[in-house]
Amino acid sequence: MMRQTCFIAILIVFSFTHAQKKTFKCVEVHDAIKLIDDEKYDEGIAILKECEKKDPKDYTYPYEIALAHIRKEDYNSGISQLEKIKGYSNIDDYYYALLGNAYDYTDNPEQAIKTYDEGLKKFPSSGKLYLEKGVVFELQKKISQAIESYEKGIKAEPSYSSNYYRITKLFLNSNNPLYGLIYGEIFLNLERTTARSQEMSQLLYDGYKKALKFTDKNTTVDLCQAFIIIEKDSKPNDPLPFCILYSGYFALASVDKKEINLETLSDIRRKAMKEYFKHKSNPSNVLLNYQKIMEDKNVFNAYNFYLFQIGDKEAFENWFTNNKTEYEKFVDWYTNDTNSLKINKKNLYISDPLPK
Repeated sequence: MMRQTCFIAILIVFSFTHAQKKTFKCVEVHDAIKLIDDEKYDEGIAILKECEKKDPKDYTYPYEIALAHIRKEDYNSGISQLEKIKGYSNIDDYYYALLGNAYDYTDNPEQAIKTYDEGLKKFPSSGKLYLEKGVVFELQKKISQAIESYEKGIKAEPSYSSNYYRITKLFLNSNNPLYGLIYGEIFLNLERTTARSQEMSQLLYDGYKKALKFTDKNTTVDLCQAFIIIEKDSKPNDPLPFCILYSGYFALASVDKKEINLETLSDIRRKAMKEYFKHKSNPSNVLLNYQKIMEDKNVFNAYNFYLFQIGDKEAFENWFTNNKTEYEKFVDWYTNDTNSLKINKKNLYISDPLPK
């Protein structure tokens, strides 16, 4: 039900904004959408059917009818309506996402996957279709296939935040939490002020606390499985996987610490990032590059407190009270559009290959 609610909420927003940006021959469509938004589904559907008669070539009306059926949990009617308009030339990836979800809601995940794949043939850069495909795999407990789909979605549409959100949770609950910590931080930079971003702040803070264990004698850092996949054409001087490299720097940065809190986590991350860049042969990483820019601008420490603040709200408030000038400097820098994380198909981050 959570899956359904979240996706339909996205489609509701799309439906309304889509309608507002377009001029319709049947102006009553706006009244219909308002009725559907108010959960007066049958009244809205009746108006949309009249609109369909006036303007039979516009796919918006039958699409909105299908969405209304699905919102009222009449999935078979929604599917029937959507299948009827599959041949329309102006359908988009939202169409395939909605149809695939409708099949999934009727306990037909195979047809859902087939629908998403059909959509991806027409819209190969659709992050949302890879997302929905991954969710079906996740619900089937096919975690490796879900991860693969989410990462394909990241490659296809690097700035689409939802694939990062889903894959973060999977990796944070795996033996390779570093990947989740990286993906989750990228997510927080792409989606800053939502309920999901607050949830992610807590998840990342908890993830770091879980990965670092302190005793009187030593510190254990458990960020990833120490494995190396050697390709047939590998050379002795090929760089190690990012997971192993960064975990080593993170461990060195943690040796003098006794616990994880907002202050020590910031210090560890700053030291690990600086150590990474001391070795020029290390591969480029879009997130660490962004962190280095912030460190060079003297805003990285405040960024760390901002990033993990939900993990310890009281500690953040105490730090903020004593460091308002530093935090305001960070906010001024961070909220400038020119300083946002720029991620694209050329610089995106993808996890190291996992052993089969």
